[in-house]
Amino acid sequence: MIVQRLREIQNRHGFLPDKDLRELARETGVPLYRVEEISSFFPAFVLERTNPAPTVIRVCRDMACHLRGAGELLDPKKGLPALADKLSQETGKKVCVEGVSCLGRCDRAPVAWAERHPMPEHVHAWVYANKSRAELEQLVRTLATGGAAPPADDDAKYVPHMNATTPVEIDVYAREGWPRDYRAVKKFIDFLATLPRGLQRPPRDLGGRELDAFVKENHPLLAELKAAGLLGMGGAGAPAYQKWLDVWREPPGEKYVVSNGDESEPGTFKDREIMLRMPHLLVEGVILAGLMTGATAGYIYVRHEYLEQIHELREEIARAEQIGACGANVFNTGRAFPVEVFESPGGYICGEQSALIEAMEDRRSQPRNRPPELTTNGLRDKPTVVNNVETLAWTPFIVLREGTQYATRGWHVPGEGKTAGFGGRRLFSVSGDVKRPGVYEVPIGLPFRDLIESPEYCGGVLGKLKAIATSGPSGGLLPARLPLDPKLDEKKRAEAVARIAERSKNDAEVMDWFIKTYMPPGETSVDLLGVPLDLNFFRNLNSLLRLPVEAMLGAGLVVYAEGTDVLDQAVNFTEFYRNESCGKCIPCRLGSQKLVQIGNELLGSRATGARADGAAADVKEITKALQLTSICGLGYVAPIPLATVMSYFPDDVAKKPNGA
Repeated sequence: MIVQRLREIQNRHGFLPDKDLRELARETGVPLYRVEEISSFFPAFVLERTNPAPTVIRVCRDMACHLRGAGELLDPKKGLPALADKLSQETGKKVCVEGVSCLGRCDRAPVAWAERHPMPEHVHAWVYANKSRAELEQLVRTLATGGAAPPADDDAKYVPHMNATTPVEIDVYAREGWPRDYRAVKKFIDFLATLPRGLQRPPRDLGGRELDAFVKENHPLLAELKAAGLLGMGGAGAPAYQKWLDVWREPPGEKYVVSNGDESEPGTFKDREIMLRMPHLLVEGVILAGLMTGATAGYIYVRHEYLEQIHELREEIARAEQIGACGANVFNTGRAFPVEVFESPGGYICGEQSALIEAMEDRRSQPRNRPPELTTNGLRDKPTVVNNVETLAWTPFIVLREGTQYATRGWHVPGEGKTAGFGGRRLFSVSGDVKRPGVYEVPIGLPFRDLIESPEYCGGVLGKLKAIATSGPSGGLLPARLPLDPKLDEKKRAEAVARIAERSKNDAEVMDWFIKTYMPPGETSVDLLGVPLDLNFFRNLNSLLRLPVEAMLGAGLVVYAEGTDVLDQAVNFTEFYRNESCGKCIPCRLGSQKLVQIGNELLGSRATGARADGAAADVKEITKALQLTSICGLGYVAPIPLATVMSYFPDDVAKKPNGA
């Protein structure tokens, strides 16, 4: 694989020497222009011809780090770049300080990534987190003058805030006191041994309830995924069962399982902890997905900044091979299922599953037009399951404890005789203005208030709540109180509940409880902290409230207290999308830049007292264009940060808030 060879070269030198690129082209038979195309596209690759500095410090500039002063740290005249320029002149050696997209340590903001490669084939990289400006200035001086690097803030040495007393259930091995012996894989192997003719695939024309009945009878462990209601934990929440079923139904042959561990969206870092502290769950989840769908190999795609996670996963894969859980002969069945780590070449766009596949195939990571779907034409044009890290990590629990055991672990509405609620558990990353930023496993549907204010989890807001980014930058900023349309009278509320009931009686009962609790007659706004943390509830809430900008729920929550300049934050979110656009869709490439321009004009007009005429109309037009023409979700969500702030925080758009 060209991309992996380039990563090896980069890891060895700290950059890509021209001679190594030519040698790689000769060895692989790939034309040099193709090697150049790949190496120049990905942000993690640094070409020798760009005259790379032997000392580089990259400061995260996104979301939680921006909230903690990254903008001031990166000020070219007064920040660390000015110090680097001065040291470059004094030492005669180039020193570079630059901004970088989210490094995945949002709970320890601000974060810096430092590299030094003082001689050929001798590069070192360190992560520094939660450092003061003085400490970062000293770091720059020390590295620039050849001093010994201070101890890094390794992820393994850091104990993140997690559930205070409630046991984390995702690791069924730790919970039960079992050895990590891959017994979920063994359970499936034992089941296969009971089938004289092997696992029979359903007829192609079978569907609906007949298909579900066939799966339940012939592939009961796959049916457990459906019983669990396990959803994707990294994006739109697609049912895991459906992806696995679709790949299993494809004819036998070359198939793949890919775990998407890129986790590059600002504010999201839950998978970081799974891969570091519970790698056995992910490796077993990949193996289970492979065996249960008839796949022939598995890959764990991990962002390159997760150095310790990559190491732990490779160690765990080696251990799994040693005990026979994967490799050439899975538990002496004669069946091969190798698993390996794929180290990302960088870029937020790689989190889009088809772009990730493109990178694995040694191409620019630009999203594909779909259909065909990855379940039929994925990696190497073969059927492929692509699941988030957490999704796969829950599968050993579901196989060993059964799907209903997972499904009954959600939050239920309070009150005597109440039975409505939610199914399952999941992890959330929480950062920003909270007392205990960290990674928390909670029942799905738990209200925001419990997660944010309970001492079991975040322990409260540092001040008074102003806004929450409920899906990293993708969902923009939602106010502490969502506005209620005065036209939404009791009759219309009842009609909305009735529409929900047509799809799900349970969901309708939940919404009815929510309306009675948080939307009594005469109320003009809704308490955001009362909203349950559930994807379907968010969708139903959008339908009910008809918000000016749809609310979204992701895995990364960033909390903002009063005094935060939310317009400045929204511009920062928008800059992230501008920086990370792959450029394939021209409207996205140009539109994201135009959105940044509009945001900066709003900040400027506020400073001068002028009014940015037409900004809202411009954002609306750009939104329409991007949502109609973008291949992937980046273009769809890029306008949302500005749109939410202009809709919900008009005072901040007009005037910088006190304390900001």
